[in-house]
Amino acid sequence: MLIEYDGHRPRVAAGAFVAPTAVLIGRVSVEARASIWYGAVLRADHGRVHIGKGSSIQDNAVVHAHHEEDTLVGEGVTVGHGAVLEGCRVERGAVIGIRATVLPGAVIGEGALVAAGSVVPEKMQVPSRHVVAGVPAQLKKPLSDSALHWVEIAAPSYQVLAANYLRQGLGERLRRGRSTPVTRRKRPLPTRRSRA
Repeated sequence: MLIEYDGHRPRVAAGAFVAPTAVLIGRVSVEARASIWYGAVLRADHGRVHIGKGSSIQDNAVVHAHHEEDTLVGEGVTVGHGAVLEGCRVERGAVIGIRATVLPGAVIGEGALVAAGSVVPEKMQVPSRHVVAGVPAQLKKPLSDSALHWVEIAAPSYQVLAANYLRQGLGERLRRGRSTPVTRRKRPLPTRRSRA
């Protein structure tokens, strides 16, 4: 669902996948090969939300522009299920784990990993190719081994999945700029029962 707010309508590039139950509001831009999955909400009523090429915003994630900071997601970023981003910047190839939260002013460096369930505090700077974890998140170590492998394959795997959805016609109506009609089933009016 694309919702215009204050004269701004979300912009979705050709070749991006947006699931039918995702909601995009206001000054949202989604670049080619990006994917916005089921139940995700991208709300740009205070500022901008930008999703870079080939990035994935997974199911039930919330991406919101803060009143002082835009929310900018670079290319090839993976934002896990149920994650929350507000007024932050996530640089190319980073991974935000399931149910992680990134607060206003924070910057997640290129290829960094925010562990599942972590809370990145306001204005924290996460170095490129490092892991942060915890509540509040703390710098743990440079990426290596399986964590590095996961960061490297996360975005490409979702790009392939999104392309498969598009090939099956899912997201086609949105891609062509048409809205999906909502139909309501008419229910009969309730009848009063006669008193015995």
